[in-house]
Amino acid sequence: MERRDTSAKRAARAGSTATRRWKRIAAAITTAAAIVGGSLVAAASAQAVTHTFVIDSLDATANARGVDVGNGVCESVAGECTLRAALEEANALNLPKGSVLITAAEGLSGNIDPTDATAARMHNGLVNSWDTGAHFLVTAPVILDLDNRVTIHTTIDTVSALFWINGPDIEFRNMRQILSGRTSLSFGPQADGFVLDGGSTSTERNYFPERFTLMSEGAKNVTIRNYRIEGFPHIRPTTAVFHFNARNNTPMENFRVENVEIVHAPEGACGVATGQGCVSDIVAFEPRNQNVVLDGFTFVNSSVTNLQTRFLFPFTYGALGSSVRASNIDISDNQFINARGDGRDMTFALIALPHGPLAGENRIVGNQFVRSTAGQGYAVTWNGLTTSGNAGDLTIADNHFDGYDLASIWLQNTGNVPVERNTFGDRSGSKPRPGILEETSAAAPALISHNANANGRIATWFPSSDATVLGGDAPEGTLTAESSFAEGAMVCPAVFDVTAPTGGQAPAGAVDLDVYWTTDRTAEVYLGRVSAVAGSSAKVQVDLPVGAVRLPTMTPGTTRDVTVVDPDSGVAAGFLRVQTQTSTSQSSQYSRLVPLTGNCRPQLTVERAEGQNSPTLARDLHFTITSTLPLDPESVSAEALELSTEAVDETIDEARLNPRTISVEPVPGTSSREFTAVVRVDDSARVDVAIPADRVSGVGGMTNRDPAVNENAQVEYTNPIIATPADFTVVTGDAQGQQFRFGLRTGAPEPTAEVRFSSDVDEAGVLHGVNLSDPVPVIGPGATASGAIRVTAEEGDVAANTPVVIGSTVESDDSNYDELVVPPVLVRLFSTDPSLRIEKRAFVGVTDSSSPQQIMATGTEALTGTRLTDGQAVCFVYTVTNVSADDWATQLRDLVITDSDTRLGEDGVIGRIDRLEIGEYAHLSACGALIPVDTTTGSSR
Repeated sequence: MERRDTSAKRAARAGSTATRRWKRIAAAITTAAAIVGGSLVAAASAQAVTHTFVIDSLDATANARGVDVGNGVCESVAGECTLRAALEEANALNLPKGSVLITAAEGLSGNIDPTDATAARMHNGLVNSWDTGAHFLVTAPVILDLDNRVTIHTTIDTVSALFWINGPDIEFRNMRQILSGRTSLSFGPQADGFVLDGGSTSTERNYFPERFTLMSEGAKNVTIRNYRIEGFPHIRPTTAVFHFNARNNTPMENFRVENVEIVHAPEGACGVATGQGCVSDIVAFEPRNQNVVLDGFTFVNSSVTNLQTRFLFPFTYGALGSSVRASNIDISDNQFINARGDGRDMTFALIALPHGPLAGENRIVGNQFVRSTAGQGYAVTWNGLTTSGNAGDLTIADNHFDGYDLASIWLQNTGNVPVERNTFGDRSGSKPRPGILEETSAAAPALISHNANANGRIATWFPSSDATVLGGDAPEGTLTAESSFAEGAMVCPAVFDVTAPTGGQAPAGAVDLDVYWTTDRTAEVYLGRVSAVAGSSAKVQVDLPVGAVRLPTMTPGTTRDVTVVDPDSGVAAGFLRVQTQTSTSQSSQYSRLVPLTGNCRPQLTVERAEGQNSPTLARDLHFTITSTLPLDPESVSAEALELSTEAVDETIDEARLNPRTISVEPVPGTSSREFTAVVRVDDSARVDVAIPADRVSGVGGMTNRDPAVNENAQVEYTNPIIATPADFTVVTGDAQGQQFRFGLRTGAPEPTAEVRFSSDVDEAGVLHGVNLSDPVPVIGPGATASGAIRVTAEEGDVAANTPVVIGSTVESDDSNYDELVVPPVLVRLFSTDPSLRIEKRAFVGVTDSSSPQQIMATGTEALTGTRLTDGQAVCFVYTVTNVSADDWATQLRDLVITDSDTRLGEDGVIGRIDRLEIGEYAHLSACGALIPVDTTTGSSR
């Protein structure tokens, strides 16, 4: 009965396996079909899962071992699918990469707790120098994915490795808490192509675990990625997060750590009851001599925080003989935060590279090294043991160092090593202020310590003038540094002079210069590189970043800000320095410092353009915009300007002023620091131009913090179009009517094209049949007035003084006149003709012509028959009397008195009388020189 149950359970598991297998195959086929068009090779080489073993038991006792191993079914002695039974089956099948998948049953969670019992371990016997056995042995390709639901964590201090990986193409996924009393993942000589992807492990329970990984001689191509590791105790030389243990000179190859977070608690205990305070070396090599051969060590996109008095990457342990033979080292794009480290000497640096030559390509690039408040004096050191030539291919670039008080980078007997674009926080060791000398000495403190045969100990070019914000065109021949800031970032250009060093340490030929900014004495911010600098001196232009530049601190996840250019005030401050790079990959020390000054925010002024009259009859009103810095022409647009208008006495219709900017153009030869704006309105007005804050920007993007200073920026425009006369009376039925003309004020621009009017009367005019002899009059090119327009009204009764308004528009190809507001013409209608009597009297010898009364009092009247001479001064007094009756028996208003002698007033207008009652009279006067023409004939209304 029990056997049948077992068979039934086995059949159920087999069915589950088959179902999973076909689902995987279907998925693989779909994927292959999707990529056939792009890569036939990828589709052909894809390996689908053919065997899926689903763990449904957490058993780690002897009963967890498999039965009938090799039959393709996962079954333990207890009749369940255990991790051990699944691995034994995978090892026995030994199928190609990707064929076998081991996963946890749906809903299964908990911990597998291995022991050191001989029957419970898959391997008994020495695995390496430190692991006496292995709880689980993996020798064939397999994918083990526990979905972060099942942990494998011994509760006792075992002497076995948790996993002994000793085969090809093994992949672990989503593995959480994989710990034994010794090593979590131990790699044997046959390990090749292992990947751990996803999960986390912490020794918070106790200090039993000693290593996360251990590489033995011969192991290769091991990758740990997307993982979080915390803890592990410290017992040198047996413990470390990543341990390399070699018993002979067989190389270990290509160990890779990618996107791994290694965290140590800043405080806490490390013992039997808790492991929260455990802190271990990150990497350990044992034995500490050249038995350890490692070709390919990659640690990228990862982080190590709160490393206490422990080693990070000790490729050497002090003595020249205590060094591993390592090559193809790549430590890039990592964060090493709040690391105290162990030892002050250069051979105990955070990264102590192997003594002697380095083979392959080696990189320390793009990292952040932030030391704790105390600890190691050096961050990166290398003694290449080569007194001539190069000791290997090494690049140290784009790193940020802070807190290494003796030297952040120390080189000796290395030959040429590119050390470029590295920056240094203000706690870094360097020469004290004032920084007037180059850091050419190898003695500490220094940002870079160049000892014998290190980069030829070349001297650097140095700044020979203070750096200032660029206020105009850069001088001819200025070399522009390629900016280190992203396209679109707000920057501010600055310029300074550089000079080549002289003497035996001077670099030969053209060089590249890297430019750095510092608040005081280091080099916190890399600004950019100017290439191919030759000769004995040059002028350099470099971009300064606006706003905060964030630098790492000792507290993980936090930053401190340094400011090159204050984003509010625009003030640039601090110091600049340079470093020299030669065509033969030699890097110099850092140069002396020079101060940086200037303001990166443009300060603006708006004023009336030179030569712009006010008042003016010309339509285009010119204003000048001046800036203290070059402006981005695209930002100086019509939208950046604010126009304001104020009505004047000549304004016809304030609602139709329509102020607008026609153009804003840079003035040639002013380095975009001066612009001319052209503004127009459609009627007489006083026009002002303003630029509010933050409307325009400099070439680097900083806007004007304050509004433009407005200095004498108002221009008064006078509409040049007039109507003469602008108001008059018309008697209904009078065929003669009255005439008016459109004209231009004296001094108006001469029209270059026809000025075409279109006139119409209002509703009252339509009602009473008011007619215009020419509703579309024209002022021709070069003319000053249109032809006369006669206004008549149909015969009929009309209330006396009925107003009719003639409204007009204008258009022209001459922009001085197109769409200007045209003055209305007021016609007053009457049914009968009003009667005025105008008596004109002449006076000579007048001594006071200020009024008609004074003319009559101080002059002598020239009576009829009096002989006067040509050119004799004569004043005329006009007596205007209202003798109207009938419809006019009230009063006359708005009377315009003219004379046929047009010299006596503007277009013959002698004067105006606002109101004249029946029987009342008024005096007007005009003076002139006598001409031989009869001026007493004719009458005016």
